[in-house]
Amino acid sequence: MYFNTVKINITILIFAVMVSGCSMQNNFSGPKMSKKEITKTLNDGCTIQRNKRERYKIDGKRYRTLSSSKGYKKRGVASWYGSQFDGKATACGERYDMYKYTAAHKTLPLPSYVNVKNLTNGKSVIVKINDRGPFVDNRIIDLSYAAAKKIDMLSAGTAVVRVTTVSEEEAAQSIKKKNPKSIFSTNIFEKIVSRNKNKILIQIGAFTEEKGAQELKKRVANIGVNSVFINKARSGRRIFYRVRVGPITNLESYEDTIKKLTSLKLDINLISQ
Repeated sequence: MYFNTVKINITILIFAVMVSGCSMQNNFSGPKMSKKEITKTLNDGCTIQRNKRERYKIDGKRYRTLSSSKGYKKRGVASWYGSQFDGKATACGERYDMYKYTAAHKTLPLPSYVNVKNLTNGKSVIVKINDRGPFVDNRIIDLSYAAAKKIDMLSAGTAVVRVTTVSEEEAAQSIKKKNPKSIFSTNIFEKIVSRNKNKILIQIGAFTEEKGAQELKKRVANIGVNSVFINKARSGRRIFYRVRVGPITNLESYEDTIKKLTSLKLDINLISQ
């Protein structure tokens, strides 16, 4: 990522589209929010401000940021970035949190809010643009780990997507509905432990052939996760080989394991037994 010092304020986009003499409703539901509610919900952590368009140069190529995100719509390839950048400063000044719905973009103002739709499976996610990148010619956006998981592109690493700008109000409504603060937060772990008193396992893959499960187990063991094992289970007439890690018995072990696992392109899920 390119950690540049820039922030361009967003103007809330409120518009009505007329079709055949009738006005269309906004494409999000929920009561209208006040400016104060929107600001509180978005909880913007960007600290770097700039009042004009920015020009910068990376690897010999020049970029110029847009003065507004209004009307932005583009199709292209998305990628994602994870634990190697977790906790580092983003271009707008806040820290990158791989478990929040954020993204990096080369030219959109910071912050901006966009809807990213995976055109392969139809899944979508609203993210906050708070960083610069990806600086690869054929890619238009770099998603956080959480956002990539949401639209099911972790395993592939990239996906063809459509990026469309949304208003601050729509972004705030999305946060209130889904609360994407952290998909593997320590609070979730603590709640599962306190309520269930059961063993916490992390499932990282399921295969119909044992060979694939063994290969994934080896990959995970090679990054220092020693408690990985294969669970053989039958579902109807089919047999599945589920690759799991655990049991996870304490918070320190949980945080260390999650950090290691998210460095790989894996779809991670918590389960309790």
